[in-house]
Amino acid sequence: MRVLVIGGGYIGQNFAQYASSRCVNEDIAFAVDVVDARIGWKNTHFENYDAVLFAAGIAHRKQTRQNKHLYYEVNRDLAIAVAKKAKTAHVRQFVYLSSMSVYGKQQGEITAHTMPCPRDNDYYGHSKFQAEEALKKIAAENFKITVVRPPMVYGLNCPGKFSQLLRLSKFMPIVPDTQNKRSMIYIDNLSDFLYMIIKNEMSGIFCPQNKTYINTAHLIRKIRQKQGKKTATSLVLGAIVHAILPFCPPLKNAFGSLYYVHLPSFANQNIDYLCIADAEEEY
Repeated sequence: MRVLVIGGGYIGQNFAQYASSRCVNEDIAFAVDVVDARIGWKNTHFENYDAVLFAAGIAHRKQTRQNKHLYYEVNRDLAIAVAKKAKTAHVRQFVYLSSMSVYGKQQGEITAHTMPCPRDNDYYGHSKFQAEEALKKIAAENFKITVVRPPMVYGLNCPGKFSQLLRLSKFMPIVPDTQNKRSMIYIDNLSDFLYMIIKNEMSGIFCPQNKTYINTAHLIRKIRQKQGKKTATSLVLGAIVHAILPFCPPLKNAFGSLYYVHLPSFANQNIDYLCIADAEEEY
């Protein structure tokens, strides 16, 4: 099976390395090529591939009116253009890496009844959801569209919110005991999930996550422990943080609860993919 990855970012590169190494012991050969999202995909013959994974995207930067157009040009328009080229070339499957952000929630539980509704001024969430809607229209019996909405991804050298949390942990000898829970996914777990849905040519909407939720205070303690630092947990500080969460987006992102329900029937979570001890030690 030949897979073309569009975008050589963190997830695209890790998936390529993971899939190429895993298939050594599988009954099916996996060949993965990675091309850049600027020019590389235009110069590539898609006819040679069984699946295309669109892992390119604009993210992890401050959203402004000046860069608003980039989100739609890359996350939506480029994805549609690549998908149409893949369909014309008779590629059987197009996998779009979307985001939990399409739900527009900063706190709470996401269930099968939670409808996507990106927040106002969240160009990232809106561009991802608009791409999803457009891709559904070009799906066909011989051209499967697969949408993956992962929560926060973490792992060694991971960019984005997790890297911010790593930096923050260095200056937190006392952490608030908020007892929150967050859906997260370790990069190898996500890579294995992508491997499984491509190998089995599965279509639909998927929301993969680790088998257990992450508690922020616990995670910071584990990170600091690995750094050789001691950490105390404060119930009083936790109560203060809980009280001001609604008014402080950075604290809400760090210590609020945001999670997918753990139900096999929700967003195809019944796939048997790798979850290596939820990889708490890997960052």
